[in-house]
Amino acid sequence: MWETLLTFYLLVGGGYLLKRLGIFSEGDTAVFVNYIIHFALPVAVFGVIHDFDFSWRDFFVFTTAWITIFLSSLFVFVFLKPRVGDVKTLKTLFLTTSFGNTAFVGYPIAYALFGDKGLAYAILYDVLGNFIVVVTYAIFVIGGGVDWRTVYRFPPLGALILAFLLKGVPLDFLNTFIGVVKASITPTVVFALGLRFNPKGALLNLRGALLSVVWRQVIVPLFVLLFLTLLGNTLNLPFEEKMVILLQSSMPPFVMSVILSERYRLNTDLAVAAVNVGLLTLPLTLPLWYFMGKAFLSHQ
Repeated sequence: MWETLLTFYLLVGGGYLLKRLGIFSEGDTAVFVNYIIHFALPVAVFGVIHDFDFSWRDFFVFTTAWITIFLSSLFVFVFLKPRVGDVKTLKTLFLTTSFGNTAFVGYPIAYALFGDKGLAYAILYDVLGNFIVVVTYAIFVIGGGVDWRTVYRFPPLGALILAFLLKGVPLDFLNTFIGVVKASITPTVVFALGLRFNPKGALLNLRGALLSVVWRQVIVPLFVLLFLTLLGNTLNLPFEEKMVILLQSSMPPFVMSVILSERYRLNTDLAVAAVNVGLLTLPLTLPLWYFMGKAFLSHQ
């Protein structure tokens, strides 16, 4: 765990340092993100999902994400609505509390801790649990409509469907290629996070950012841990699967909240602050849930 966190933050620090030195700029992030979204991630998704043996129990991976999103929506639009007068801020809080950084942060962590099996569960949680809801329900909530083109233009989703369609077809000759591409995801993604990281952004809208982070990285995983502890024996889920569900549920606010806030003219400063505070507090919350998960879920 500590080696994983050290690697993660050395990569983030390397990206941030090189940005400060003027070697890279924050605008360069787009190049790395496009490489991940349009090439590396679809290749990895296809390779991992094609070779992974699924069971009906894996349905709980992404349905857990749906449940936490539903609870977060209730928290924002029922509990916070009377206390937050600004609609734009309320919708931004909906984004920063409901959706975690399950791809750019969750994938590298799941892969580093649990290998291909962990990455497979992380992909299910992210693509079927988060992404589908973001481009449908979330876009409808903040914008009043759904752009279905976003769904079929998302390459990892197409790779996921193709992997299921080609299951059983021997593709061993692609293993080396897939392995090399897959190995590039973690350093590329995390380095790009360093380019986008802005410590000053954490000071803007600090109260709302802390609210988002506490809900996302403390309350939600606590609920998920209780859920998995109470139902673990009934569901009969593998330990690695339960751990990935728990850790994915504890991810900090997702970077896409910044992009969506800008596009729909919400409170972008709040979204930036929540993303940065989430990354700053991750070294505290991630080990907490890792060791809590090992303590409560390993003996079921």
